[in-house]
Amino acid sequence: MSFIIQTLDLGRIDYRKAYAIQEKIHQDCYENRTQDTIIFQENDPIFTLGRNSSQDHLLRSKEELIDLGIDLEYVDRGGDITYHGPGQLVISPILHIKNHSLSVHQYLRNLEETVIRLLRKYAIDGQRIAGMSGVWVGSEKIAAVGIAVQHGITRHGIAINVSPDLTHFNYIIPCGIQDKGVTSLEKLGVTITDQKQFKVDYLIEFDSIFNTTTHQIQFDKREVV
Repeated sequence: MSFIIQTLDLGRIDYRKAYAIQEKIHQDCYENRTQDTIIFQENDPIFTLGRNSSQDHLLRSKEELIDLGIDLEYVDRGGDITYHGPGQLVISPILHIKNHSLSVHQYLRNLEETVIRLLRKYAIDGQRIAGMSGVWVGSEKIAAVGIAVQHGITRHGIAINVSPDLTHFNYIIPCGIQDKGVTSLEKLGVTITDQKQFKVDYLIEFDSIFNTTTHQIQFDKREVV
C-alpha cells in the first residue's frame, strides 16, 4: 500500500514563522483534518539548539550574533546546536510514523538514506559514521538530522547543505562534534541551478524508501503568520 503525502514549499522564510506553520499542520494532521505532509523551507540565518544542546557549543554571545545577522532559538527537536540559513534546504516530514511500521531509530536512518541516494544522483558519495547522526562526505557533515515525535507524528527532519555560507558554522560546534567538519554540494563542486528539480529528485528517493506518493499543495502562509 502506498501512502499519499502532500508537499509544501515555503521558500525562504523566517524560522519562527515556518515553525508556526509546521505546528499548525502537525495539529491538523493529528486531528485528521489534513494529510501527512513534507515541508520544504530555506531559513534566514539562525542557530537552533535542540533538547540535548550545550550552551558551551555556542561560540559567540547573543549580542555578537545580532551583529553578524544570525538569530538564535531553542527548539524541541532532538540533537545539539545546528545552523540554518540561505542555501540550506530544510525538509520536515510530518508523518504518522506507525503507518510505516518504523521505530524512531529506523525512521532516522531512512531519512539519512533519502539524502544518501539523492547525493548519489549528483555523484557525491554520502555516508553514515557509526555512532553519529546525519550524512557525511569523508569527515565532513553535509546533512544534519533532528526530529521530534508527538502523538505518534513526526516533526522537524533533515537539513541539506546545498550552498550555505559555511563560515557561519565557525561560530558553533556543529551538533557538538569538535573533530569533524562541515561541507556542502557547492564546496564539493556541484552547483544546483534548478532548485525545483533538486526537490523533485529528493521526493523520488523519499517515495522509494517510504513507499509514498507525494503531490504538491497550495498553502496560504497568512493563515498562521
